[in-house]
Amino acid sequence: MRHILVPIGISDYAEATLKYALDMAKTMGSIVYVMDAYPTHASLTAMTNVNARLAKENIQRIRTLINHIEPQDTEIKLVSSEEDLIGSVKKLNQSIGIDLIVTAPLNNEINDTVYLGSVAGSLIKRTTIPVLVAPLDKIFNPPKKMLLAFKTGEVKDLVTLKPMIEFQDHFKTILKLLLVKVPGFANRNHQLDDALLQRSEGLLYSENATVYQGVLEHFQAHQPDLLVAFKRERGFFEKLWEPDRIYKKDFYCTIPLLVLKNKA
Repeated sequence: MRHILVPIGISDYAEATLKYALDMAKTMGSIVYVMDAYPTHASLTAMTNVNARLAKENIQRIRTLINHIEPQDTEIKLVSSEEDLIGSVKKLNQSIGIDLIVTAPLNNEINDTVYLGSVAGSLIKRTTIPVLVAPLDKIFNPPKKMLLAFKTGEVKDLVTLKPMIEFQDHFKTILKLLLVKVPGFANRNHQLDDALLQRSEGLLYSENATVYQGVLEHFQAHQPDLLVAFKRERGFFEKLWEPDRIYKKDFYCTIPLLVLKNKA
C-alpha cells in the first residue's frame, strides 16, 4: 500500500484521524498525502487575494497538526487544491494512484444522530478508491480479525480485494466471511470467489432484510477488529449511500470500516 490519502477537516477529531493514518502508514511503509477536506471554493464574485489567503491559512492549519503530532519515519506530502474535494481527489488519483483513503466518520459535523458526514459519505459514494473510515475515539491497532460481509461473493476484478489482502498479509489478520441472504436472494449468489474462500477461515450465513442486520447478528459473537464491506453499483450500500450523510439509525460501526469498491 504505497499511497494513502487523508482529507483533514476542521473538527476537534482532525488530529486524531491524521495520527491514526500516520501510525498505520508507518507500519506499512506508505506515503501519506494530506489534503484539506474543505478546499477554498473560487467563484466569479470572490476576490483572488481572499481565496489565496484562505488557502494559505488552510495549509498552515494542516502543517500545525502535523508538527504537533511529530511523526517519525513516515513520508508526508501536503496537497493543495483550488477545486472541490472530490475533484481534487480524482485529480490526485490520476496523477499518483491512491491506494486508500483514510477519513473520519465526521470531519466537521457534530451530530449524535449522524454516523457518516458529508465528506466521508461523498468519498465513498463519488470515488472509485477504497475508503477506510477510522473511528473517532480509537488509535490504530493492527487488526487481528476481519469480517467481510456481503450478499454476493462474486468479484469481477481481484484489484477490488487488494487493500483487504494487504492488511491480511501484512498483519496476519484472520478473515471470516459473512454471506447474508436478503429477500430476493438467488442461488447464484452462493458462487463465492475462489480468492475469498482460500483466504478465509470460515464462511458464515445469515438470513436478514439487509447486510447490515446480518452484521449485527454476528458482530458480538465474532468481535472483529475490522469490518469490510463492498460498495457495488447496485445493492444495499448503494441505496444506503444515495445521500452523502448517513444516520446511525441506518448504519453504525464502532470499529474501522473498510469499503471496497466492487463494480459487480
